[in-house]
Amino acid sequence: MEKRKICIGIPCYQNAPSETLEDYMRFAYHLGRRMPEFDFFLAVKPKFEQFRARNSIFQAAAQMNCDFLMMLDDDQVIGWSNSNGPSEQYDFLRKLIGHMDREPKLGIVGALYYHRGGDCMPVLMKEGNDGGYYYMRDDEIKGEFQEVAVTGGGAMLCRMDTLLKVPQPIFEPEFKYGTDIQVCQKVREAGFKVACDTGVVLGHVKTAREVVTPENRVRIMMESPSGGSDKAPQFDPKWTNGTAYNLYHMDGMEHLGIKTQDELMAMAQIYNDRMADEFPGPDGNLEEYYRSRGRYQLARQIYFHGTKYALSNDQMILCMFRPGGDKLHGLEYACGSSPVGFEFVLRGNTVDFVDIEGAGGYEFVKWRAKRRGVEDRCGWKLGGPYDFILLLDALEHFPDPNALMRKLAPLLKDNGVVVTNYFYLGDHDNLEHISMDKETVKDTFISCGIYPLNPAVWIKRDLGFMDKKEDVKNEHSEKDGVLR
Repeated sequence: MEKRKICIGIPCYQNAPSETLEDYMRFAYHLGRRMPEFDFFLAVKPKFEQFRARNSIFQAAAQMNCDFLMMLDDDQVIGWSNSNGPSEQYDFLRKLIGHMDREPKLGIVGALYYHRGGDCMPVLMKEGNDGGYYYMRDDEIKGEFQEVAVTGGGAMLCRMDTLLKVPQPIFEPEFKYGTDIQVCQKVREAGFKVACDTGVVLGHVKTAREVVTPENRVRIMMESPSGGSDKAPQFDPKWTNGTAYNLYHMDGMEHLGIKTQDELMAMAQIYNDRMADEFPGPDGNLEEYYRSRGRYQLARQIYFHGTKYALSNDQMILCMFRPGGDKLHGLEYACGSSPVGFEFVLRGNTVDFVDIEGAGGYEFVKWRAKRRGVEDRCGWKLGGPYDFILLLDALEHFPDPNALMRKLAPLLKDNGVVVTNYFYLGDHDNLEHISMDKETVKDTFISCGIYPLNPAVWIKRDLGFMDKKEDVKNEHSEKDGVLR
């Protein structure tokens, strides 16, 4: 009898907690030894934008003709009650499959886990009489199999036959609803059931690296000064990036002439929808394409830079430059709406901003320079020499990023730095990301005398005693593929 196939899909940030790493290794061992009647496949996707990662995982499961897709997030802990040995908790997947076998109309069944901040609410929702979704209370959780409107996407078993019958793409940008609400809603609208076995409980790793479980969630709520909140950085004034994003967001809303986040998200959705139909491809007129996006481009960028990934990335870059140090002269090329580069101007540095004339993001930066009274520290054409060059969400949009680097490298001072997220960018599904040959671009950086300090920061050095490109390549470790 042919074995049924299960894909374990993990949308993954770059730094998964050690607790999850150990736990998932135990889980993999359990699957191989205790569930030999199934064939297992693994699909791990970097979660830069969650809906893209989940769509890619679904497509991988479909290509492998899997019967089930088990979505697990990279911050769940299965065997939280006994991390020192075998645990029946690792057999939870067999229980979920048993529910699928008993209920032919069951499209999704999840496991219970709790939010890792705020009131540590169970990640389960019911549908109200008004059609809205509301978190379920503790007294509504039965500790057994029960139908729900939404079960959390961090631990969700999906029947592939069901997912193939709902409107595609299954997961869309999180403008109105998160991906867990989206998929559960589509499955229910297609006539299938959504449920959760609330007797199966997974742990959830806090940012502060504590596993939230039924046994400690009340203590965490009481001990935390903000009710246990893992706030998004933009809402926490202690974050340098928070104040930067708040001002950027406020200026953007003023420039767009809108007042609510719903209006912003609707405009961003229009940008995404039009991209699928109107993007001309690498051989088309890209300048005209980006120029024609207008104010929707700005809305999309403001939305994106408010996501957890972008906030974290922008925070990292802002922290690279010491406040109160020597004033620097920099360039931000393909600057867009410049949430980072413009912040450097506000801190007293001078920056040249270069982008496509008439593009929505670029016109916002010009408007913002006047709005904030810093026109004297902003330039609008290439100059130099520069202390730093920012290439943020930039190189992947150019048909020939290598030619661009050869153009910009002479403008950088010796010991000046290029700061870029290109080499750790993982979003290959974005149509606008037309150049993702990172190995070739890396070689171009080195041939221009620009060497990596880490994937984000590259420094210009004159190593005239050797052929830059070839000698540096000789230091490339065959073992780990990292420039030493």
